[in-house]
Amino acid sequence: MSSRKSIITGLLVLLGIPALAQLNPMGSIYYQNQFLANPAMAGVEKGFSLNAALKTQWTGIDGGPRIQYLTGDYALQNDKVGLGILFYNEGAGAINRTRATVTYAYHLPLNGGAEFVDFGLSAGIMNEWVDFGKVKGDLDDDVLNSFNDRRLYLDGDFGIAYRNDKLTIQGALPNLKRFFKRDQIRNVVDRSVYFLAAGYQFTTDKVINSIEPKLVYRGVQNYDGIFDAGVNIQFFDQKLMLNGIYHSTNSFTGGFGANYKNQFSILLQYTTNTSKMQNYSNGEFEVGLKYSLKN
Repeated sequence: MSSRKSIITGLLVLLGIPALAQLNPMGSIYYQNQFLANPAMAGVEKGFSLNAALKTQWTGIDGGPRIQYLTGDYALQNDKVGLGILFYNEGAGAINRTRATVTYAYHLPLNGGAEFVDFGLSAGIMNEWVDFGKVKGDLDDDVLNSFNDRRLYLDGDFGIAYRNDKLTIQGALPNLKRFFKRDQIRNVVDRSVYFLAAGYQFTTDKVINSIEPKLVYRGVQNYDGIFDAGVNIQFFDQKLMLNGIYHSTNSFTGGFGANYKNQFSILLQYTTNTSKMQNYSNGEFEVGLKYSLKN
């Protein structure tokens, strides 16, 4: 345990990046791209969906975290199988992480197809490394130099969900390698260890087309569990959307999006800082794009 703490402390001191970098996840996971948080959601929407997003955190701080991802998921014509692929990259100071996975999801129909139980499994590779050109510290430090000596490793995620046309309940276990066998060397920043969510969609035939409140609970490594409460509102024939999510870290995510012909959508989001960072940076910005091609 002491060696683990010394590695974490040494890296964080050298890089000048506090361990609270990842307490606010990509805002896309709540409504625009649920597959990003749960592999069981691959292929839930008919046809092919392509999502991409960029998030900048702690704007105003040199070396603040930046996250980019690209996902694609496809529903086979029998609606029982979904396939997905994910490319994910993030950097915080001199630490970089890249992840690539493929996903298989099975959607078990119940009650004549009015309800589904979904299972999803992702498998792929993870790589973490230090960019020595960005290091602020002693470049001869043994901990720092040994960080890049490790190889790529296999990793995966598991997810499950229940859903009907109104209600969705889901849970996911990301980073299965760490779930079954703790990887002490690589735990340099906080990460999600489980994800639980429940949402219910109310629909109307008026200007407001749907209102979907959602409750989320996230387990975060080396930190207290985080509770999120959000709502997504779609209006004008689902051409526009507004959403907001409160996080128990005393931060808030607000977003506005537009949808063109139910095929192309854009979502802009801003997240205020957690309570411990509110005096140091200007918050977090995210832009997400989605393209859907129906069967």
